[in-house]
Amino acid sequence: MKTTSRKRLLISSVAMLLVAMLALGTATFAWFTTDTTTQATGISVQTSKKSLLLVSSRTSDWTDNLNYNFGTDTAKKLLQPASSYDGENWYKAQADSGMSGAATNGEKITGVGTTAAEGNVFCNMLNVKNTGAEPAENVTITAQISEKAVTSGKNYLRVALVPSDCTADNGRGTATVVSAEEFRKDIYSAGADAAKPVQYVGASVADTQGAITAAASDVQTNGNSISVNAGTLKQNEAKYYMLIVWFEGQDEDCQDTFAGNDMPNITFTITADK
Repeated sequence: MKTTSRKRLLISSVAMLLVAMLALGTATFAWFTTDTTTQATGISVQTSKKSLLLVSSRTSDWTDNLNYNFGTDTAKKLLQPASSYDGENWYKAQADSGMSGAATNGEKITGVGTTAAEGNVFCNMLNVKNTGAEPAENVTITAQISEKAVTSGKNYLRVALVPSDCTADNGRGTATVVSAEEFRKDIYSAGADAAKPVQYVGASVADTQGAITAAASDVQTNGNSISVNAGTLKQNEAKYYMLIVWFEGQDEDCQDTFAGNDMPNITFTITADK
């Protein structure tokens, strides 16, 4: 009888442990409630005056000066938090309580890469092309990320500049990040930061609504200084990148108490040695 009782006790303990582990895997933080937003202003790109490099977005022509028209100082773009573990599938949630910022259920964001999703995620392209007769060496894309925090040190802005799977202009319309691993390596923020992004909601990644499942480990950011080396571009050769901006809902600072941060204009500069 004692052996049976011990077995039952052990089974009960294991069951409780599994419940606790499940709760840790699905409950997550820290999101805003329905009436809380953050703001972002414009994003622009310029090339070096002495080079023959041109830039383009997902839909624009090639130019030496590109403006995405994503908000202005007088008409800022409002953003609700979002989260992604792979750069392709994006999710949103609302905090169950404004006090804790915790959210247990989420929803897949549709239309990422179009204006339909820009209330949560700005996802476009930053592409660079050499139109000169000679190779352009050491082509480098640089920018500085800043975030005006309402509460000092409470930051949750993310900017990713990631190689895309696009290889020609006619592939820009359906382009996405080249891989999930590359996306996680190429995320920047106003200061060194980390969070466990949402991997999926519901029973599988194909579901659109359901319980949140977060990544098992943190994704670290690279700090506020973007410097991406595109290498050497031959005549008329182009390289294609995904440019993604969002406020990370899984960041512990992304909750009502610290809401209202601003992302000032980001200016990307592209240079080459010759």
